[in-house]
Amino acid sequence: MAVQRVGRPPKPTAAVVAGYVAYAAVGWYLSGLGSALPDLEQDIGERASAYPLLPGAALLVFGLVAVRRHRDAGPSTSHRSVIVAGSVGLGIGVLVTGFTRVAWVSAAGAVGAAVAAAALIRLLPGMFATERPDDTERVMVRGNAWSSLAGITSPLAIGLTIAIGAGWVPGMAVPIVVAAGVVAVSTRRPPPAADAEAVDPTTGDAVPPFATWWREWCVLTTCIVVEFCFSYFAATFLHDELDLSTAAAAAGGAAWGLGMAGGRFVLSVVPAPRSVLPSVAMIAAGFVLLWVPENAALAIVGVGIAGLGASPLYPTRATALLARFPVSPDQGSVRGSIASGTALVLAPAVIAGLRAVSDVRTAFLAVPALLVLLAALARPIPAGTTLPTAPPVTPDPLP
Repeated sequence: MAVQRVGRPPKPTAAVVAGYVAYAAVGWYLSGLGSALPDLEQDIGERASAYPLLPGAALLVFGLVAVRRHRDAGPSTSHRSVIVAGSVGLGIGVLVTGFTRVAWVSAAGAVGAAVAAAALIRLLPGMFATERPDDTERVMVRGNAWSSLAGITSPLAIGLTIAIGAGWVPGMAVPIVVAAGVVAVSTRRPPPAADAEAVDPTTGDAVPPFATWWREWCVLTTCIVVEFCFSYFAATFLHDELDLSTAAAAAGGAAWGLGMAGGRFVLSVVPAPRSVLPSVAMIAAGFVLLWVPENAALAIVGVGIAGLGASPLYPTRATALLARFPVSPDQGSVRGSIASGTALVLAPAVIAGLRAVSDVRTAFLAVPALLVLLAALARPIPAGTTLPTAPPVTPDPLP
């Protein structure tokens, strides 16, 4: 499985297109939660403040259960069915969440949407590795680019539907429901039988020893925590520390998503850095512009630079983790989902905890500390590294 190629990417298969759309739906949902939260809290009270924590908790539960069962997700047919179910479930969950006249129904919808999003996050990297074993990293980069673009657009769409009096549900749910339809249509044809049997999940060691992949897991987790520190709290910093209005701070915080999306689309056609050091340096430069000058314009530029620097981290390091599971990419994807769940829960807790005892400016100092940890843990990915796939299943010779 080649980590990267140079040049124009091959035409995506229907399953890869479905994966891109599903990633975008998840990005739309995760970013849209923050925009919908004020209205949800107004309708059903402070219990809605727990909704953003549900996807991370669901990821942790999914991952730990899968590790305990030590099962693969199976061949690509299973990938397709779960991705369709997860996409449809996400749309239904969001619609039910909007039924705030009965609080427990809304809460059930929020749990359902979180579970569906977690199922997609848990499965998509393994599906990409199965569908495109020769080009996994670039497909991961492109999928995350669409997710980042959706994450920028979602708050704008939800803000628009709220402004015209339609509420947050149309802005959140309609694109996700459309995405579910696209995913279902894209995957309506099952793969050829030969493709489904290309990898035998029972062959070899599906889960190599922890000592062989702990570093990649820790690096991936740290990368995601850095991402969420900015995506969750950049707007809060701009509002609390630089006195921008709520709307202006939200718009300024979107510079993070613009940097992430732009960087990932570029990196889907050019080689991604093999080392984390360029990303660490660029994020650090953006952090300095945000934290030091106390100038709103420079701070927004800094947020965008940090987003551009962070753009290669998740897809390249998720692929590096998958590389440690050559026989079973789905088992690597399970460990990646645990990393995402840990970060989704840990990042808000770290910043909110530090903010509770100081202020958001001091709390943001967690970012340079995380960058030092990242630089110390991560090793360069060798150029041209290949990730071998398991051999095809062959019948026993005739007697």
